[in-house]
Amino acid sequence: MNHPPSAPRRPRPRASCRPGRGLPVALALGLLVACGGGCGAGAPRDPYETLKSNRVSSSAQIKALARLDAAPPSPRYVAELERIILSPKGLLATREACVDRLARRDPAALERLLTVNLPLLRPTEFRSWVIQRAGELGNKGLTKAIIRSWAMPVPYWERDAGRQEPEVLARMYGGPERVDVVLVDTMLNARPFVERNLRYRCWELLIDRGRRDLLVELVNDDELVGDDEMLLDLRASVNELGVVPRNKEEILWIRELRARPYRAYWERMGRSFSRLDEQRRSELAPRDLAVVVAAARHRPELLERSDAELYRILDQQIGASGPRYTADFSGWTVKVTERLSDVRGRAGWSDFVAMALAREALADDRFREHLFDQADRDLIDTTTEFGGIIRLDESGRFELVEHPPRSRVSDEKFLAPQSLFDDGYTALFHFHNHAQNYSNRRHAGPHMGDLQYAEETGANCLVFTFVKPNLLNVDFYRADEVVVDLGTVERPGQG
Repeated sequence: MNHPPSAPRRPRPRASCRPGRGLPVALALGLLVACGGGCGAGAPRDPYETLKSNRVSSSAQIKALARLDAAPPSPRYVAELERIILSPKGLLATREACVDRLARRDPAALERLLTVNLPLLRPTEFRSWVIQRAGELGNKGLTKAIIRSWAMPVPYWERDAGRQEPEVLARMYGGPERVDVVLVDTMLNARPFVERNLRYRCWELLIDRGRRDLLVELVNDDELVGDDEMLLDLRASVNELGVVPRNKEEILWIRELRARPYRAYWERMGRSFSRLDEQRRSELAPRDLAVVVAAARHRPELLERSDAELYRILDQQIGASGPRYTADFSGWTVKVTERLSDVRGRAGWSDFVAMALAREALADDRFREHLFDQADRDLIDTTTEFGGIIRLDESGRFELVEHPPRSRVSDEKFLAPQSLFDDGYTALFHFHNHAQNYSNRRHAGPHMGDLQYAEETGANCLVFTFVKPNLLNVDFYRADEVVVDLGTVERPGQG
């Protein structure tokens, strides 16, 4: 139920400066000249004060820059240009003028500034302009900064916006066909520890560009891989599980599971995945690892069923589970219906197995008792939503594990703590509640902030919503707007 910040307020129009009635024209013109056309609110005489003022126009600030251009660039002048470039409250025309001046007068300072700050520049319009300008200048020293900017997740509601970065890299390196070469070269030559995040982002961008086969070939090249721990972990994922991580979070997921504490679990995954054919394994993502392991342990017959068989079973179960409750997306352009049939083309075998396991967990009285107990406590607590993970315990039973939020900011938000992610590598689902009241139908399902969370984490998720005091609606969701209403679950002892 998160919403993007509202648009900034427009500044009030400043009073016009007109000659007063009855004044002789010559006198009025003299007054205008004396006050520089701006009367009492005109630009300060000191150009530095003009640049710091939020009460003057961009044209006045650019004139102030021109006055400072006359002298050799001083450290103070360079620092002022840098301050304005980084200030999100600065006027766009002034900020653009500062970029151009710094590019001419101290290009090394501009490169240092943007190397660290380019991905953070706001608003998006200004960052896009700066990236285009870097391409026009042919500044290859900003390659890593441009890649970082390109890989930065955009808000879910802006995901269809065009990106400038690949076009700029193509211009800088000699054509679109060179962009993949730049990404591979940057990934292989970046420093393993200091720049590991950059390496993950290069992999992620190559996946987005449809170069999965290239990456599989790369991790199996002994000469290129050498003793590179990241690439060795990814080789194990590709060859032992058949899973090619698609983004930074999935790479971290695989690398964590390759660590010593998970050695037994990795071996269990290998045994579970050996029951699947190569084609099936190649379609899976890290979020599916725990699903396959749980199915092999709890319901092995699910591993033998086809997509069509699983879909038919779920369709029958969900259709018989009562009315469907949907979240209100009024004012948003997304088309989320929560109907299983509407995601048939995007959901796959692992999604159907996950949904089948979720419904089985909800049939367990012990699990439902914990679920309703937590939801009741969530309703009473108006400082946060409650959440956690769902997994199989050591005895193979479904278990709901609560995790307190990292901070309490709103009754309509659950801010997942680091402990949840640390605990979630072997989890079936991340979950949270919409339990603000016992009749919360308007919010029965994931909303924009929840869909963004699924996009960024790559997790399988569930949300539980009170629609009656003894009835919770259950929704499954993951990345790519795959959202399915799994029906309702009744408080134990009500039958």
